[in-house]
Amino acid sequence: MKSVRFQMILALVTILCPLFAEAQLNLPIKTIGDESFYFYKTGNNESIQSIAQKLGVTVDQIITYNPSAKLGIAKKQLLFFPVSAFANQGKPQNVTSSVANETVTHVVKKGESLYGLARNYNMSIDELVQANPQANNGVKEGDVLVIPQKSLAAPIATAPVVTENAPQVQGDVKTIFHTIKSGETLFSVSKQYNTTIENLIALNPGIYPDKFVVGDVIKVQPNVTGTITIEKDVTKFYTYEVKDKETYESVAAAHGITANELRQANPDLKKLKKGKIIYIPQSGVETAVISSTNATEKELEQTYAKKMDDVYNTVHKIDSDNELNIGIILPFQLQKSNPPRQALLYTDFYKGFLVAVDSIGNKVNKKVNINVYDTQHNLNVTDSLLALDELKNLDIAIAPSEPKQLERINKFGQQNGVTVFNCFSTRNDDYAENPRVIQINTPTFYMMSLVNDWIAEKFKDYTIIYLDEANSEDKDIFASIKDYMSSNKRRTKTLNVNDKLEYNRLSQVMDPGMNYLFIPSSGRKELVNKFIGALTAAKSQRFDCEIALLGYPEYVSFLSDFKSSFQTVDTYIFSRFYKDEGARSRRVEQKFANMFGDKMLNTTPSMGLLGFDMGMYLLQSLNNSPEIKEDTPAYKGVQMDFDLKRVSNWSGLINNNVKMLHLNGSSMKESIIQ
Repeated sequence: MKSVRFQMILALVTILCPLFAEAQLNLPIKTIGDESFYFYKTGNNESIQSIAQKLGVTVDQIITYNPSAKLGIAKKQLLFFPVSAFANQGKPQNVTSSVANETVTHVVKKGESLYGLARNYNMSIDELVQANPQANNGVKEGDVLVIPQKSLAAPIATAPVVTENAPQVQGDVKTIFHTIKSGETLFSVSKQYNTTIENLIALNPGIYPDKFVVGDVIKVQPNVTGTITIEKDVTKFYTYEVKDKETYESVAAAHGITANELRQANPDLKKLKKGKIIYIPQSGVETAVISSTNATEKELEQTYAKKMDDVYNTVHKIDSDNELNIGIILPFQLQKSNPPRQALLYTDFYKGFLVAVDSIGNKVNKKVNINVYDTQHNLNVTDSLLALDELKNLDIAIAPSEPKQLERINKFGQQNGVTVFNCFSTRNDDYAENPRVIQINTPTFYMMSLVNDWIAEKFKDYTIIYLDEANSEDKDIFASIKDYMSSNKRRTKTLNVNDKLEYNRLSQVMDPGMNYLFIPSSGRKELVNKFIGALTAAKSQRFDCEIALLGYPEYVSFLSDFKSSFQTVDTYIFSRFYKDEGARSRRVEQKFANMFGDKMLNTTPSMGLLGFDMGMYLLQSLNNSPEIKEDTPAYKGVQMDFDLKRVSNWSGLINNNVKMLHLNGSSMKESIIQ
């Protein structure tokens, strides 16, 4: 049936809800075109009111589908009602725990670990392993894990629910997980769990109608409803008086339908005669405000497909105006005449940020407002600042590393639609639950997952020798490596290095013709001093063996002391950052000195360069985009690179960047492992 578009705004929800979801009618059915309709033939002296009462419909419903009835009811007049609108749809019952407790599976992706997955799913590692005994020794890419629906009993209060009117909650609002299955869409899942599109998008910023990936896991809050404006295909039947010499073909052509459709609507007339009243079906689109519960999957898709960008931006409070508001909220402690070193480091970061603004600010197409706030290293001051209305208008907030201050600012960001950059802390993992948090320092568990995979591939024919110093084990890094190597059944040995390691003792554990990768138990400088002499001797004397050393991120800070030895041994150092000693870093440092009259503080990492890289990344990324997201182009920094990814559909973003420095012979090369 050719569609003729018409618009009709129906405002009263009490009228509209029955219009689009009613119990089926006890009437015969006929097919017209590709749609089925109930039909009713009127009797003598019937009125529109009596017919409505007899059929169990409203007067407005009769007129909606049969507009001519508004002028009066004739004897033997046909009235039509689409079956799709009266097919016993009704309101669905609340989603029960049996439906919500469906089996949820997670396919392990590269870079994921037991620790990270347990954190993402709000459970302990023991609980995750209990549900997946095969994962006792770790997980690898492609493994399939069962995720218990333990959070079904835990109401959630942090996710925003944005609907056109206030949301209606049927029962407790509880968060569960759902694994996307083949054929499912954002709209079908919304119907399955009786929740709104807005709520799904609010809980899962990583999804979109065209980014709804089979096998991915999403969060769902069942039984959250609201009123929405939908566009619904509606067929109306108009009465028409046949004119002289008109035929089915001519009337159909004049009204944009087929002659067969017209015949199907008028089965009692073999041919048209002048003066006869016939029924002409016309398709169009009506706009109506209804409960989300009553919208069909097709109606949801038809309505939201046209405005998905606006919905996403509204839910996540993303402004596309020509202004960028950045808040730098750090404990500069200006109230002190002699601020502590930590405050001076934050000041260096801010100065480096201003160097970036000065470097490319005039190339940015937006007005950039930088607002600076001193928390004074005082939680009460932080709370007072966060109460200011002006902070709610920020697009970006840069937060300090102090745990309580960072926690408060992260929460503020989620509640007010402000994206928070955690540039300093590696211990905070709010990003796992808070989609407004961007974690710049790659989380240790994720970094080690990448490093472990890299070791497995790069040194697959090597025996691992652990250089273990009692009471100096780095539990986050060393334990991760040992667990990974054990689960992959790698050949390993352990050398105790509580005292200085002598070459002879080292050589005794090295079998002729074998390859060895040495991994210390921590990144302590004192531990390096204990074993580096023995390794350099082994490199020159055990020519029958290939050896290499895996270095910790801390090694970057004392390269000046051990660079030559590291190059001799053949050392690989993994780190989140590395200062490029070339002309680019020298230009930035010189500009810093020219602007502020002082050199950057000598720290590892350099806080001034971190501020510069942060400023450059923000200004470049937000120049032509309203937000920073997964597909934001990567940035190659002077000291730190930025390439963000989301660890789950409901999480914030983390920096997907781990550098690997290779020191060998007289060279030092930098690469990225992903």
